[in-house]
Amino acid sequence: MLGLWPTALGATLGGCVFPPSLQVADDAGVNSPPAILSVLGDQAPLPEPGPVSVERGDAAGSLRVSLIDADIDDPLYVRIFVDYNMPDRLPARIQCAATPNKTAFRTATCSLPGLCMTSDIGIQRNMTVVVFDRLPRDSGSDPQSMPDGGLSTYRFYFLKCQPPQTP
Repeated sequence: MLGLWPTALGATLGGCVFPPSLQVADDAGVNSPPAILSVLGDQAPLPEPGPVSVERGDAAGSLRVSLIDADIDDPLYVRIFVDYNMPDRLPARIQCAATPNKTAFRTATCSLPGLCMTSDIGIQRNMTVVVFDRLPRDSGSDPQSMPDGGLSTYRFYFLKCQPPQTP
């Protein structure tokens, strides 16, 4: 029995063991969805779920949307929808894109003059800020549809449109 012990130990230690590669691949190949980190108005983060007040017209201001996507080569597109599913799937009222910078963290600044219509004043609307990692189709029966493999995420707010302020 003692004679077998050195033979078994030698066979175990003498075998070649190749450790796995620790190289980081350029792309893991897994498609990850983008995420919205924050949505800021001209002065502060928008309260969720609102209501968010926006003036109709040129004085509407802008939104700064902070985003993250692990797929650093994916362009990110932001769309702002008003009453998307009530009763029809309406196209986005605002379209903008994140500034490409080859990092996971990106921002998009969306100008809002076209967000509120005259018919929206005095009525609470539903506003959805959506980020897409593929260019959405923006029309047809579903303006939020994308090519295969596209992913999106959103933030919901109640929207309260205000009449334009007179100087």
